[in-house]
Amino acid sequence: MEIITNNKPRSMTDYLDLPEEQQDDYFNLLGEDAFDQTYVCYKKVWYCLGDFMRSDQFPGWAGYSSDSFFSGVLIKFSHDEDFVVMGTYLS
Repeated sequence: MEIITNNKPRSMTDYLDLPEEQQDDYFNLLGEDAFDQTYVCYKKVWYCLGDFMRSDQFPGWAGYSSDSFFSGVLIKFSHDEDFVVMGTYLS
C-alpha cells in the first residue's frame, strides 16, 4: 500500500466558513447536523471529519475515507488542535 502526503497541516473549519455551494451540499446531506460538524479542504475537495472511519490498517493515521475499493483519503491530527494532516492511500 502506498501513502502519499506532504505532511502539510490544514486548517479545520466550521459550517459557516464553508463556501456557499459546499454549505448547500452539506445541509442537503446532513440537515441541521451540518452545523455541528467540522470540515477540511484537501486537493480542492471539502471533507466532513464525521465521514472518516477509524482503522488499525493505517498505523499513525486517525482515520480514512474511501474513494474506491483501492484508494481513499487519510487524516491525522496535528499537534495544534485546529489543524489536521491529510494523505492519500493507494493499493
